[in-house]
Amino acid sequence: MSIQMNLKRQPVIQRGNLTIDPQCCTVTLAGEEIGLYPKEFDVLCLLTQYPGWVLSPEQIYGAIWKENEIGCERVVYNVICQLRRKLKNPDMIQTVIRRGYKFVG
Repeated sequence: MSIQMNLKRQPVIQRGNLTIDPQCCTVTLAGEEIGLYPKEFDVLCLLTQYPGWVLSPEQIYGAIWKENEIGCERVVYNVICQLRRKLKNPDMIQTVIRRGYKFVG
């Protein structure tokens, strides 16, 4: 029995000195690899795919967790805080008050 897989290489996302390889699940900042948990990685990929766009916590949660949940703002907020800390640049992901978050790296 043979298993056929239709593999297609996902493009690497380059935003300034930040490089995200969705295929290999790696993130490097100025050449240094950064370890991220899967949801952190997914949120970062989502934000960097739409640089400058403001995404609400509900949009982020729905896209990553694939469900709607009341009170999801706290979950997204925690992931954003962890990303800012790990990226060592809190201005890379900005908060737009009462709207959501945007990537401006």
